[in-house]
Amino acid sequence: MTDVPKPAERSRVKTVVRVSALVLALALCVAFLVPRADDIADAFTRQDPWTLVLAFVLGAAATYVTFLSWRSLMSGAGHRIPIAAAQRVFFLSQIGKYIPGSVWPIVAQADLGREHRVPPARSVAVGMLTLLVSCGAGVSVAAVTIPFVQPDAFARYWYVVLLVPVVLVALHPAVLRFGLRLASKVTRRDLGTIDIRLAAVLRAFGWAVLAWLVFGLHIALVLAPLGPLDVRVATLAVGAYALAWLVGFLVFFLPAGLGGREAVLTALLTAGVPLGASAAVSVAVMSRVLLTVVDLVFAALAVLGERRRRRSRIAVDGTVTDTRADA
Repeated sequence: MTDVPKPAERSRVKTVVRVSALVLALALCVAFLVPRADDIADAFTRQDPWTLVLAFVLGAAATYVTFLSWRSLMSGAGHRIPIAAAQRVFFLSQIGKYIPGSVWPIVAQADLGREHRVPPARSVAVGMLTLLVSCGAGVSVAAVTIPFVQPDAFARYWYVVLLVPVVLVALHPAVLRFGLRLASKVTRRDLGTIDIRLAAVLRAFGWAVLAWLVFGLHIALVLAPLGPLDVRVATLAVGAYALAWLVGFLVFFLPAGLGGREAVLTALLTAGVPLGASAAVSVAVMSRVLLTVVDLVFAALAVLGERRRRRSRIAVDGTVTDTRADA
């Protein structure tokens, strides 16, 4: 007869798996950045310290708004996770995007969501819908902004435009439910379903649009010490980053689109701004470094917050136990 693993043993195994995945993601990220150490050092020398601080703050704000988009969908699906717990699930899962393949953040959300009674299938559905919302908002922002400042941009990246009708149609909850039923039949696994109101999807879409706008302003700030900054350039930065992220997302075999996003962003900035190629590369590299630090800081804060919460709970439980013993 096989012994059933004890809860404590399962917990330790789960912790080892999570830590191993985190270490792998960080190692892959470092492996990509180390060969570009000279470009990173050069990017820092071109920047103003206060501009970097403001760009970091905007990058953090945009990332947090992305979290609000995900949380809107999770709440719309009927799972109102407390804000601190939701932050832990989302920000820890984002480290998974540094592992090649675009599915690892969703896998991590499904794993972490179990602790808050969210069925894995529901986490997967919300994660998929979050990506669709981000893609739809990103394509819409790029389509609205770039043609006014760089009309020939889509001549090179026309395939991204094809995502517009596909993604916008897929945002409807009925289409998502149909997709999940179809995937369940194909994989012969019950992937569940999702019952979410269109209002929640639209609210998440609004948060996603705001996130792209703030990400664009983040790029504009990184660019400010290197070239002219006006309304036209800021508008280009918004659309260029959204389009670059989408191309990076499609290059799913690279961790977090590393390389693909930077190549597109560099090309768009070089063509649309009076900026040399080396300066444009500097902007793309500096943005990548800042946003990577943002991901790490948010993940670290989520871990520290969870540890503090557990210590407080243990202290309270210990007090209660002592009180009962004295009684």
